[in-house]
Amino acid sequence: MPTKELHLVKQGSAAKIYVDPKGKDYEGLRRVAQSFAADVKQVTEVEPEIYTQLNKLDGTVIIAGSIGSNDFIDDLIAEGTVDVSAIQNKRECYKIQVVEQPTAGVDKALVIVGSDKRGTIYGLYSISEKIGVSPWVYWADIVPEKKPALSIPDNKLHVISKEPSVKYRGIFLNDDWPSLGSWVTQRFGDFNEDFYDKVFELILRLKGNYLWPAMWSAEFSLNGKSSPIANAKHAQEYGIIMGTSHHEPLFRAGSEWQKVYSQYGTSNLWDFALNKQAITDFWEDGIKRNQDFDNLITLGMRGESDSALEGSDQENIDLLKDIILTQKELLKKYNLEHAPQILAVYKEVEKYWYGTAGVEGLKDWDVLNDVTILLADDNFGNLRKIPTKNERNRSAGWGMYYHFDYHGGPHSYEWLNTTPLEKVWEQMCMAYDYGIRDVWIVNVGDLKPMELPISYFLDLAYDFEAWGTGAINRTVEYTNRWVEQQFGYVLEQETCLGIAQLLGDYIRMNGRRKPEIIYPSTFSPIHYNEAHRVLEQAVMIEKAAGKYDELIPEQLKDAYFQLVYFPAVASANVVKMQIYAGLNHLYAKRNSMLANTYAALTRETIERDKYLELVYNSGISDGKWQGMMSSPHVGYIHWNAEGWKYPDVNTLTPARGSLMIVDVEGTEQAYVSGTANLRVFTNLQKENYRITISNGGEAGFEYQVRSSVDWIKLEKIRGWIEAGETLQVSVDWEKVKEASTGEITISGAGNIVKVKAAVDWIDIPDMPPMTFIETHNIVSIEAEHTITRVSKSGVVWKTIDSYGRSLSSVKMFPDAVSFEQPEDAPCLEYRILVQQDTDYSLTAYIAPTNNLSQTSGLKYAIGFDDQAPVIKDALPTNFEGGNHDNEPWCRAVMDNIHAVTTSHALTKGLHTLRFYGLDAGLVLQKLVLSAAQLPYSYLGPEESFYTSGTASILS
Repeated sequence: MPTKELHLVKQGSAAKIYVDPKGKDYEGLRRVAQSFAADVKQVTEVEPEIYTQLNKLDGTVIIAGSIGSNDFIDDLIAEGTVDVSAIQNKRECYKIQVVEQPTAGVDKALVIVGSDKRGTIYGLYSISEKIGVSPWVYWADIVPEKKPALSIPDNKLHVISKEPSVKYRGIFLNDDWPSLGSWVTQRFGDFNEDFYDKVFELILRLKGNYLWPAMWSAEFSLNGKSSPIANAKHAQEYGIIMGTSHHEPLFRAGSEWQKVYSQYGTSNLWDFALNKQAITDFWEDGIKRNQDFDNLITLGMRGESDSALEGSDQENIDLLKDIILTQKELLKKYNLEHAPQILAVYKEVEKYWYGTAGVEGLKDWDVLNDVTILLADDNFGNLRKIPTKNERNRSAGWGMYYHFDYHGGPHSYEWLNTTPLEKVWEQMCMAYDYGIRDVWIVNVGDLKPMELPISYFLDLAYDFEAWGTGAINRTVEYTNRWVEQQFGYVLEQETCLGIAQLLGDYIRMNGRRKPEIIYPSTFSPIHYNEAHRVLEQAVMIEKAAGKYDELIPEQLKDAYFQLVYFPAVASANVVKMQIYAGLNHLYAKRNSMLANTYAALTRETIERDKYLELVYNSGISDGKWQGMMSSPHVGYIHWNAEGWKYPDVNTLTPARGSLMIVDVEGTEQAYVSGTANLRVFTNLQKENYRITISNGGEAGFEYQVRSSVDWIKLEKIRGWIEAGETLQVSVDWEKVKEASTGEITISGAGNIVKVKAAVDWIDIPDMPPMTFIETHNIVSIEAEHTITRVSKSGVVWKTIDSYGRSLSSVKMFPDAVSFEQPEDAPCLEYRILVQQDTDYSLTAYIAPTNNLSQTSGLKYAIGFDDQAPVIKDALPTNFEGGNHDNEPWCRAVMDNIHAVTTSHALTKGLHTLRFYGLDAGLVLQKLVLSAAQLPYSYLGPEESFYTSGTASILS
C-alpha cells in the first residue's frame, strides 16, 4: 500500500497557510507564518499564501494556532478530531497532526496546534527543519536543497513535543563593538526592529524564548525605526520574553541614564545613595514604557558601566535592600508585583547574597522569596557557588548566567568559540543537577561566530533528558547531527563526520588556551617536543579545513567558510604564528639563520590573519557580513585589546662564510663544537628525537652525519644547509636488546659536533596489565587509564571523552555528592612501577572548577599502597573564583587547569596509586609523578608507557 503524503508544494502550487486573525497570538503567528512561507520558497521557489478567512481555503492547507486562540482548531478539539490532552496546560508544547477533510473544500489539513503561542511557533519551525531549512538559514547563509515539489509522509507528521526542560532559555548580545555593532550599523542602520526580527526568529527556530539585547551603545526600547518602542513591540508579538542584563534594572538600558538624567535632576551620578529620587523616577519611566510587554524583570543595581558598588559590605547590602524595596514598590504601583523578577548574583554581588563572617547576606531575606536568583559562572565557563541541597527547591527558582564571550579581567576573549561542548555539558549539567532549571542565559558576544555552541546550549536547555547528565559523551553525536543539518544534503556521511571532528579539534585547541593570550613563550620549543607537536596539530586542522572545502559545492561555500573554515583556519593560524615567533626567538639566541626562516613564516601568518578577516568581512555572501569579524584577537598585553600586537620577530645578519650550529631536542644550548647529549631512548617508549643542523653564516655548506653503532637510525647522513634542516634520530630495535651507548658525529663548515646517545633497557616480564612504567624520571598518566574505579554510596567515576587539555577527564556522578574522609569516598586506582628509592612529586591536573559552596573547596586525597591518604585542596586558601585580582584564579582560567602537587616517599618497585574524590565538581584530567623537577611546558609530559589491559569498576 503506498505511503500517504502531504503535499506542501506540488506542480507549482503551494498549500495555503491559515492563521486566525481573531486570536490573541495572531500578530506573532502572522510574522512566523511569513517566515515559514519564505522557507518554503527558498526550497521550491514557490511561496505559500497566508489566509485569514476559512471560506477561501481549498485543497491542502496548513492550520496553525494555539489552544483557545484559533476557532477552527478549537472546533477540531471540541469534536474530538484533534486530541490535545498531551499538551494542554503545558509550556511551549505543540502537536502536529494530519486531518482529512476537516471542512468543506479542504482535502487535507496539516494542523499545528500549540499549548501557547511559542508552542505553535516551534511547531511551524519544526516543519521548516523537516523540509531542510536550517535554523541558521539567515545567520550563516545555509542555502537549503532546491526541490521542485515538497511532500512529507503523513506518518512523519504526527508529532507531540515535550515540555522544555528549562523555563527561560536565551542569549545575551554583549560586547557589541567593534564587530556586531559595525555590522548592524552598516546593514540595518541601528539596533532596530529590522535587526531584532532576525534575532527573534533565530531564537525561536532554536526553541529558545529569552533575550538580553545589545546594551553597551544601544537602547533596546529606544532604537526602533518605525517607533522608538518598536523593538519591544516586535518581541512581544514574536513571543520573546525580554530581559535586561544583570546590571540594568527595571527595563532601562545601561547607556540610557547618561543620555536622559537631566530629565530627572541636575546630577548624573549613578549612585542610589546620593541620587535616589532621580534614579527612582528614571526607573519608574522604564516601567511605564515597558509594563505591557512580557519581561523577566531585572532587580538590583551595580555601579556605572557594570562596575562594583562602592562602600563596605554592610553598606552595600543595606543599599541593595533599599534599592530592591524601592523597585518592588514601583512594580506594585503598576500592578506588576506578581510579574516574574530576577536578581543577578554576579561578581561581587555573590558576596552580598551569601554574606560574610560578620555581615548577614541577602539569601535569607524574605523579600526575595518571589524573585528568581540568577547565579553566574566565573566569566570563563566555570560555575561559581551553586545551591546547596536545602536551597534547591526555592519557589522562585534559580538561573545561570553563562559565558561564551567576555569583556573583562584577567583577559577578554571576544573572537571565536573557545568553549568546547564537553565543557558546556559538564558545567551546565551540574547546574541542572543542582536545581538551576528556571533560567539559562548565555553571553554570546557578537552572536557570530558562536553558531554551534548557541545551538547546543539551547538544545541542552530545551531537552535536557536527551542531551544532559544521562547522555554522557553525546557531544560528538550532537556535532555530527549539527553538521548534517547544515551540509548533509550535499556531502557523504563520512565527510560530515570529518567536518564534525574538525570542529571539535579547533574548539578544543582554543579551549586549551584562548587565542588572545597565546604568546611565543606559551608552548615549549625545548621540552617534550611540545611546540612542534602543537604546531603539527594546527597544521592538520588547517589541512583538514582545506580538504573539506574542496568538497563543498558553490551554493554552500559561504556557509562553510563562516561555520567551519574561518574559525578552524584562523584559530590554527594564530597558534602557528605564535609558535613560529617562539622558534624565531629561540634561534635568534643561537645566532642561527633559522631565526630568519621563522621570522618569514611568522610574517606570513600575520598576513594570513589579515587576509582571512578581510575575506570574512568583504569576500563572502556578497559582502553581507561587513564588519562582523573585526575584534582584535592576538597578543593581548592588558585585560582588554588596548595595546594588542602581533608578535615581534628578530631578523639576523649572517656572519661571513658559513658556521654549523647543532641543537638537539630537549636541550637549550646550541653547539658549534664539543659534545651534546640526546635524551635517553627506552625500549618501552621507542622515542624519536630531533637534531637540527643550521647555519650561522651567509654561505651554505655540506654536512655529513655518521654513527658509531649500527642501532642508531639516522634519517639522513648528508645534505646541504642554507638556513637549517632537522633530522629524526631513532633506534633500530632489532639490533639492540640491552642498555647501550653510542655516538653521532656531525661535521660541516669545518667544524665537528658529537652527540651522545644511549638506550635504557627496561625489562618488564610478567608485569600486570595497565602498569605505568617510569622513564626519564617521570610517570605520566591520563586520568581515564585506571586499573580499578571504586564506587562508594552510589557515586561512580565516569570518563568524559575529549574533555580537557589532553585525552579526556574523569568525574564523579551523581555530581552533587561530596565526602569528608577518603575511606568513604570513591577512588581511582592506578598501577605504577618506579625505578628509584626517592621522594616523588605528584602533580594532579584538574579542570579549573571553582568551589561550589561557601564551605567547600576542591579537595581530593592521594594514597599509595597502604599508606594513609594525603588530603589536598586544589584551591589555595586565598582562592576567589571570578575575582580578576585573585592570582590563583586568574592563572587557573588562563591556563585552563589547576596543577596541584603533593610529595610522596616511594621505594623502587610496583605501587598502587589511589586518587580519592572528596569535593563534588572535581574533574581529573592527568597525573604526573616525577622524581626530579619538571622543566617548563604548558601541557606537561606526554603519557608514559603502560602495559596492555583494561580497567575494571568495583562497587
